[in-house]
Amino acid sequence: MRGPLRLGIVGLGYMGSLHLQKALAHPKVQVVALYDSDPAKRERLRQEGFPVVESFEELLEKSQALIIASPTPTHFEYAEKALRAQRHLLIEKPVTLSLTELEKLIFLREEAGVVAVAGHVERFNPAFQALLPYRSHFQLFGFERIAPWTPRGTDASVAMDLLIHDLDLFWALTEGNATELRASAYRLRTLNADTIQAWIDLTDGRAAHFTVSRIAPYKRRRLIAHGPEMWAEADLLSRTLALWKLSNSGDPTPLPVEVPTADALSLQLEHFLHTIQTETTSPLSLEHVHSVMAWAQQVENLSKRQLVFTSEL
Repeated sequence: MRGPLRLGIVGLGYMGSLHLQKALAHPKVQVVALYDSDPAKRERLRQEGFPVVESFEELLEKSQALIIASPTPTHFEYAEKALRAQRHLLIEKPVTLSLTELEKLIFLREEAGVVAVAGHVERFNPAFQALLPYRSHFQLFGFERIAPWTPRGTDASVAMDLLIHDLDLFWALTEGNATELRASAYRLRTLNADTIQAWIDLTDGRAAHFTVSRIAPYKRRRLIAHGPEMWAEADLLSRTLALWKLSNSGDPTPLPVEVPTADALSLQLEHFLHTIQTETTSPLSLEHVHSVMAWAQQVENLSKRQLVFTSEL
């Protein structure tokens, strides 16, 4: 790739605006086209001097690569057109609303020979990155991701909106095969589950428990991992990590650990560029996230069957 990457962004809501900030600040990226389905938003951005286009097709013509940050139900249509046009893609999570759509995109990506990665930005959280080298020490994992209610993200279920982050982290830590998956859920503000508890047991004996909610009174993102000799707690909001060495003959001993100061979204963009430039396989390729998507869909299906209705909508 010679010169800066000509990048287009579709969807300029909360996440799209953040992607735009990071792209504008990157010396190897030239933002050449922005598109949003909202005419008022397009006009506002145009008046602010941004390179707004009037159609997705025009954005495709101008761009070498795209970030798709539009509402989840539109991801498949945009991604399908982009892959047929042989454009590199970074697609916000969830990539699609179904495994069938994801599998079709995988097929199209293979035909096009381009890079297509999922926007699982939590993979680049500095606290998680600092934890990864110790993953072989852990057998049991606990994930908690809760937040107050906001309408943003409710175009997808809480499994696809929030839980999928932690399923992806669990996959990155273990790359395991599940023998059993259980879930319970209830709703309060939407037609789908708003809170889910899930459990996954792997064939090698490792296991994880997940709690996610979008109707909590406060925000928390936490990962606890432990094994016979080590305990870890990562606060994914404050981006801190604590490690202890366990012993059957005394108190746990704190271990020194360094968490780098870095911005996860900037690291994700850098990873996208590196994957394009080096033509290497990304651990967040559509093929790699297929297992994560399969877990999320299983949890979603289970939660629908187990759903408890706590109020009238």
